Amino acid sequence: MEIIEKSFTCDKDGFKIRGMQYLPSDFEQNRKYPIVILSHGFLGNYTHMADFGRDFASIGYVACSFSFCGSSLAGQSRQTASDGKSTDMTITTQVQDLAAVKNFILQQTYADAERLVLLGVSQGGFVSGLAAAADPDMVKKLIMIFPALCIPDDARRGRLAGSSYDPNHVPDVIDCGQTLLGKAFHEDVADRDPYQELAAYKGPVLILHGREDDLVADTYSIQAQKRYEKGQCCLHLIADMGHGYNEMQRQKLFAYIRQFLSDGEEIR
Repeated sequence: MEIIEKSFTCDKDGFKIRGMQYLPSDFEQNRKYPIVILSHGFLGNYTHMADFGRDFASIGYVACSFSFCGSSLAGQSRQTASDGKSTDMTITTQVQDLAAVKNFILQQTYADAERLVLLGVSQGGFVSGLAAAADPDMVKKLIMIFPALCIPDDARRGRLAGSSYDPNHVPDVIDCGQTLLGKAFHEDVADRDPYQELAAYKGPVLILHGREDDLVADTYSIQAQKRYEKGQCCLHLIADMGHGYNEMQRQKLFAYIRQFLSDGEEIR
């Protein structure tokens, strides 16, 4: 089945967000399709979610992947990076980016606003969970893959993204090796309780986490499941998977995702 790929741009407060839509092979502009918005992890861009985008398109979804403003590594192509500087990026600005993409995609004639799914990986998982909590009536289902719920704890320890600094005297620029973060990133998360915020979303949740994850301990996802309402959140801990996945593991993850989506729904 040949998937249709169509690039897009949308604006957020004067910044251009770039991304890609993955459409079913039999796509028709005037039909309504379930929508999934895919959020990449730290330092990623929309191309990192391409395989999941094609997977979703193959079962009849329109999948939309985008690059967060200021997130991509320096030197990456302007064709894949969105506008913005890494030192201006925060978790809150990323939630706003996701909201802008959501508003854009739901304005399209083929978008079924009653069947919107958010899926995020690592930091994108944390952001997706917060975005669902911020707009719970619009998000039908939420999927988080090894969500980086450790970020507030990392900030409190002065260890954001592998950096090392005094959390009581935060520098204006935090050197993370591969990128620079601004002091605002730390200030945005240091006092947050991620579990309390995520719990504002009352829809179905799926969390997938590797037991061998050495960047985000699986205990964060275990605690998240406990903070959602009883029976609301399904958690799968994947043996022999760390903070990332190979092709075989990705296929296993998508099998769990298909099962989660098919509850009461028709999928291909």
